[in-house]
Amino acid sequence: MDSKYAVVQTAEAHVALETAVEDDNIPVAAPVLVASEFSAPPPQPNSQKGSEPYADDEISITWEKGETQPAAFRDKWFAIAFVTQVVAISATAMVVAPSSWAELFSSIDSDPSTSNNYHDDDGVSQEQDLPGIEFWALVIGISLLAAPALSLFSMTLMAKNAIGMITASLWFSIILCGLLAVCSIFVAPLVGVIYGIFTICLVSYLKAVKHRIPYAASNLKCSISVLKNNLGLGLVAICSMIALVGYMLSWAFAFTFTINLDSMKDNSTGVNDLSPLGGFVACSFLLSFYWTHEVLRNIVRATVSGVVGHWWFVPTEAASFCSLAVMGSATRASTYSLGSIAFGSLIVAVLHLIRNTLNNARNDRNAGILTCIAACILAYIEALVEYFNKWAYVYVGLYGYDYVEAGKRVMNLFKQRGWNVIIADNLTNRLLGIMSLTIGILTGLCTLFVTLLVDEIESKQGWLGVGFFIGFVIGMVLSGIFMGLLSSAVDSVIVCFAEAPQEFNETHPEMAQEMNQTWKDAWPDVVRGPVVVGLGGGLGVV
Repeated sequence: MDSKYAVVQTAEAHVALETAVEDDNIPVAAPVLVASEFSAPPPQPNSQKGSEPYADDEISITWEKGETQPAAFRDKWFAIAFVTQVVAISATAMVVAPSSWAELFSSIDSDPSTSNNYHDDDGVSQEQDLPGIEFWALVIGISLLAAPALSLFSMTLMAKNAIGMITASLWFSIILCGLLAVCSIFVAPLVGVIYGIFTICLVSYLKAVKHRIPYAASNLKCSISVLKNNLGLGLVAICSMIALVGYMLSWAFAFTFTINLDSMKDNSTGVNDLSPLGGFVACSFLLSFYWTHEVLRNIVRATVSGVVGHWWFVPTEAASFCSLAVMGSATRASTYSLGSIAFGSLIVAVLHLIRNTLNNARNDRNAGILTCIAACILAYIEALVEYFNKWAYVYVGLYGYDYVEAGKRVMNLFKQRGWNVIIADNLTNRLLGIMSLTIGILTGLCTLFVTLLVDEIESKQGWLGVGFFIGFVIGMVLSGIFMGLLSSAVDSVIVCFAEAPQEFNETHPEMAQEMNQTWKDAWPDVVRGPVVVGLGGGLGVV
């Protein structure tokens, strides 16, 4: 039977709809429930259960939902290229590492500047009393205990008062910028004026987004729930960091050995410059470094998105430390989706390499103004690509799309949501950054306080400051892992809410009710997608 359709637009999905059409044979639109063939269920990881339509009085809202892709390697040539360069660098490092270590230690032993001597006030050389192993074990141990504990405590605080803490983070930025403006006005008036303008802009921004803070807070609460139920994500992030450190050591050995070969030098100029081949090899090494760093970081992001998808659709699979969701998502991101992640990461790595090359050229006095402009423009392009990619990896992690298809989904997301996505993302990331800095400072203070209790301050000869710095760095790194996971989870929750609000209402009704209400309060004139209505014998999309 042929069906007739009409398309109209409305700002409210709860009011009666009427439409005038030229064909008199088409009746007035009346709200009806959506048939299952017109509202395909969203992908549900490891589950064949379908999604039943709502049986309430509201008009059903649909979205171009993604579909879980079958298990297959996507963008595999990029995965092959990535694995090949990692293996090549690792193999080179394994060959040259023993001799490099021997040269390093011999140079340290023969260099008098590396000894533990210092000069006192009378100019007499004295041997410095280095702290014992107990001091270093205490500093590192306290840091490793304090930083995760503070991170979990901060997540509890954010979950209980997300609105207040997001608002406080905005006021913190305003007050800090205002203080910088006041302090700078007496030293550098132009800088003070610039900071004053920034302060005014931040105040205006706070007024503009104040009614949208509850929606961002509800996204943050959902993300905290996901992370607390799947703390194994922290192990995934730590493993990624360990892999990055190991790669950096391998890269350093391989780069040092390769770049010092005679074939890499240009001996014709009499200056120790690189030959054309040496320049190409150096750029290749830098590209490899940037590429590997991006891939390892984005594997974690895609893993988090996969876990959020499980928690959204099948909560029982994402409810333990190392749940099926964590293991499955990490495996999928590092195997089937590795090519897609490597594809997007390569684009960012190439842009980063070109920008750094332009920055080096800009430092040359002979560099023209065009070089400076090109470097500035490229920096903004790189930032935009990175922002685009982080949303693409959400779709890669949720559904297993290849990179191109994930990019199309991102474009559709921004067409439907626009600035709403960016504002919710920005509000939470600001808070997470401030929390990470605070945890780093508190971790440093914890190490300082404990070392003061254990030993006398006179016996440290200034090493307490080193202990504080080590605690601060470890606290920043570990808290950065947790806050980075939360940031990725927030992005995934935003996408899932756009893709499948009905399923969220079924699996997490309390959170869904809060998020739906905060969405309506923030954007009362926006519908989350097309509305399907009946036109007599057919269906129409409103």
